Amino acid sequence: MDITQLPGRPPDWDQRIATFDTKTLFHESVWLDFVLQRHPQCRIAYYQIHSGGQCAGYFCAVLKQRAGLLLWESPDIGRGMHINPIVNHDIDKPELIAALLRLCHRERIASTHISLDGLSPQMMNGLGFETSLNVSQVCTLDGGGEAVWARMHKTRRTSIRKAIKDGLEAEVTDDPAIVDEFFHSYVKALARKRLIPTYGPDEIRALLKAMLPAKRVMPVRVKQHGRVVGAAFFLHDDEVMYFWDGASDPDALPSYPNDLLHWTAMQMAAARDMKEFQMASGPAPQPPNRFPVNFGCRQRERTIYTKAFAPLLAPLRKVYHSFKEFSVRSALVRMFVTFSATANEGFFVPV
Repeated sequence: MDITQLPGRPPDWDQRIATFDTKTLFHESVWLDFVLQRHPQCRIAYYQIHSGGQCAGYFCAVLKQRAGLLLWESPDIGRGMHINPIVNHDIDKPELIAALLRLCHRERIASTHISLDGLSPQMMNGLGFETSLNVSQVCTLDGGGEAVWARMHKTRRTSIRKAIKDGLEAEVTDDPAIVDEFFHSYVKALARKRLIPTYGPDEIRALLKAMLPAKRVMPVRVKQHGRVVGAAFFLHDDEVMYFWDGASDPDALPSYPNDLLHWTAMQMAAARDMKEFQMASGPAPQPPNRFPVNFGCRQRERTIYTKAFAPLLAPLRKVYHSFKEFSVRSALVRMFVTFSATANEGFFVPV
């Protein structure tokens, strides 16, 4: 097995990768273009995987130069959005890892991380990879909207009924005003806890500008008697829907706008025959959270394997990631505050 670099992204990139088992939204051209817009200091390299004279898959790596070192990175790994090899499940994984390691040595990569189901922890540790865990809250959409509703905890069904009874109405919209409507609630919720936003409205505008034309984002807002009291943004491909961010007016929380936002997105995903709805993702361990559990979510663990090739990079990276983990967990607290359904329930996504 060997991996060769392509001269650039092929014009038919999305068609090439569409049939492979591990392909996700985060391999698609529209997402990769958004990554480069948010991280202009990075570039993306594209590779083809060959085995037995046949194409066995593809790989795209986000490359960043830091202190003279070339790193493979996934900018949104904290959200569970990994840019991994695009292959079928039955690929020879030891051969694949060996080919990736040869590629790293050949291109003088200083650090890389890999996350692929079916890798042997013993094999990866033996090759010098360090491990960490990421946890996602995932709700299966098997059986459609009615089945999802039946699997939901009765307290969540009651809160959705109350939202509707209190006059809340949800709508999917491409109205640009949703950005300011969301940010108004986001800032208001943070202010009550003496916190400040970690990003500005321009990031959401950039997301919508990039993803709306490709129909890869679904903005949802909730109104109560004509006033917007909540808004959220959900990314998706044809298989999975992912919560990106959302916030509701703290004064409206007794009417459960957050519940209605998510239920609306789940109904839309089920109606489009998607397989899963991913509510949250972040480093393990996760704090207890009844909000996704009551929607029928289950925790899914994913192992992330990281390897440093440059001397002293591993200990330096540990210091960096300790600081980053503190920042991520601080973000979890902020998101818990801004997306809480009651005083004791909440929703989180690290940013």
